[in-house]
Amino acid sequence: MRLIAVMVRKLNEGVSYEEFRKAWIPDEVIADDPRTKVISATALEDSRELMTVALIEGDHTPESMGEWMEKMAPIEARRYERIKDLVGPPTLNAVYQVQAEDNLSQQITA
Repeated sequence: MRLIAVMVRKLNEGVSYEEFRKAWIPDEVIADDPRTKVISATALEDSRELMTVALIEGDHTPESMGEWMEKMAPIEARRYERIKDLVGPPTLNAVYQVQAEDNLSQQITA
């Protein structure tokens, strides 16, 4: 099962993306972290709006998420402390199960 975690939030007034990113980068890496690719983007209409998408690769289920989230909790807590005054609360914070992956430059068959 492939999962995608999505979070949308807004940078506080006067906070640059570069300032946020410096605080957001984890201070420790766990080798088996299933978030193998994380994409951060700012909205074209409002550069303060920030979306983070984490592709969760491997044989993970919603049930196994608790195990690895517990392992990463201390790292995530430290990261939260660094960014909490830089961004507002998430307007979207959810995990989705991938149902399809398509290349729209090629013909798609059902």
